[in-house]
Amino acid sequence: MITSRRFPGLRMLIISIVLLSPGSLWSQEEQPEMYHVDTIDTSADIFDDTEPMRVTLTFDIKKYQREKFEGEYMPVHFLYQFNDSIQLEKEMRLKARGQFRRNYCSLAPFWLNIRKADVANENLEDTKRMKIVTNCRNAKGYDEYLLKEYLCYKIYNIISPVSFRVRLMKMKYVDTGRKNKVTEGWAFMIEPEEMVAERHNALVIENDELAMRLMKPAQLDVAALFMYMIGNADFSVTGRHNIKILGMPGHGTEGYTVVPYDFDYSGLVDASYAIPGENLGIFSVRERYYLGLCRDAEAFMAAIEHINQYRDEILKVVNDFVYLDEKNKEDVIEYLEEYFAQASQFDMIGSMLRRTCR
Repeated sequence: MITSRRFPGLRMLIISIVLLSPGSLWSQEEQPEMYHVDTIDTSADIFDDTEPMRVTLTFDIKKYQREKFEGEYMPVHFLYQFNDSIQLEKEMRLKARGQFRRNYCSLAPFWLNIRKADVANENLEDTKRMKIVTNCRNAKGYDEYLLKEYLCYKIYNIISPVSFRVRLMKMKYVDTGRKNKVTEGWAFMIEPEEMVAERHNALVIENDELAMRLMKPAQLDVAALFMYMIGNADFSVTGRHNIKILGMPGHGTEGYTVVPYDFDYSGLVDASYAIPGENLGIFSVRERYYLGLCRDAEAFMAAIEHINQYRDEILKVVNDFVYLDEKNKEDVIEYLEEYFAQASQFDMIGSMLRRTCR
């Protein structure tokens, strides 16, 4: 069983103090509709729960939009609706993140920092902030983009345990800069890389000079083929562009392991703003382009077979995802099925992978 003591960061948003039952304090007739708690005692892994977190953030969004390039934290009131009768409230801080999305989004993604959230727990010292992905703009299409990007993370969770886990959030925003105007949208939180490293007894590698050939070969091949499957050519190991690197134990430099993230430029998501790199020679992100290293046929087949074994599970996680509308769900399934059809062809290695490998 995974406990919050083993992974202190899991207590970031679901924080520890004794949770009392409202029924123990009031008779049935006197029970209030909502019971506020300072913290919630739980050893549950918040990334294992598939139910969306219901969160309300109250802050000056107008100011946030105006100052998003300044790199400064601003206060936010955080309310987590734990269930129909219990909610948690905390004062936290947030700041905008991301280069493109800060320019493009009306509500840029942000870091949620709890370091000064007045949480009396020394174990929280190791976890200071959580990465939150927002729906970018207040329009239906952007909610769908976010939900499809969320599915990319869930698919890679199936393919590789060395991956970022995510938790879906149904977010309500109260804008104090616009007379408490309320908007709603989807969001998700991403597991901090330090927590991924801790789960695998690994080290976070902060080096932008490492070449692809230094990465653990079989794991790199699977990651690169996953990127090909979802139509994502917006990554690079050198420079760590949309890639984190972990140093796995017992392997020296051969233990360097890539952990991909940020999939909104993928063909699976198919965001209206996503355009392929000019040097790729393709006209749409829906066109797949392999950016892994050139390998012999045996290594390529090992990666293909590794992903193929999870085909049914991958398609099931999409089919079972109730929050994506049917039209977009069918599009995701069709796009993935197109990949699996390619993967069954005898000439896929020569015609698809070797054509663009590095």
